[in-house]
Amino acid sequence: MSGVEIEGWSRLTDWFGYSPNFHDAEVVGVDLRREPEPSLIRVHAWRTNADVDASGFFRLDRHATVTFTISGITALRLADWNQQNVLAELWVTQAKDGYTLHMPSSYGLEGEVSAKRISVSVEPREI
Repeated sequence: MSGVEIEGWSRLTDWFGYSPNFHDAEVVGVDLRREPEPSLIRVHAWRTNADVDASGFFRLDRHATVTFTISGITALRLADWNQQNVLAELWVTQAKDGYTLHMPSSYGLEGEVSAKRISVSVEPREI
């Protein structure tokens, strides 16, 4: 998270038990709106555990839809929307007039969004 605390981040870290880096998380929705409506970026994320399942894969739990609510967009660069949009990681930094959401890609969507306000919420998912 690069030391920047946005509204809702502490509830997100409470859900996962640590501050997630969103490695291999998938962007499942981008809803860009003109002001005064907020824009939304939704990400399916989970916790990867150190133990493995019967098939030898790391055990995943704590699945959630993580929603970044973005208001007052000042700069936007998004590219490569695809049928699957896997993040290498995701973090937020302080910007000149607010914050920047960074989304480097492993596959599919990548980009950055700078805005006056960014908050985050978490909605647990059953998988």
